[in-house]
Amino acid sequence: MPEFHVTWEIDLDAANAVDAARKALAIQRDAGSWATVFTVHGEAQTVTVDLDPDHLAPSGGGVPLVVLAA
Repeated sequence: MPEFHVTWEIDLDAANAVDAARKALAIQRDAGSWATVFTVHGEAQTVTVDLDPDHLAPSGGGVPLVVLAA
C-alpha cells in the first residue's frame, strides 16, 4: 500500500501557537465544518483534494474534486 503525506492549512488569529492549534483542532472536529480541502503528496504527484466541492456534505461524503497541485 502506498504512503501519502496529507496536509490541511488554515490561517487563524490567535493569542499564541497553542491557542492557534486548539482553534484549528476545534474546526477540524466540528461536524459542520467546511474544512474539507487537503493537499496530498503521493509517490508520483501532489494533488489538491476537495472532499466537498459543492458544499453539500461537510462530513466529506460528497463527490470529491481532485486537481493536480501547482
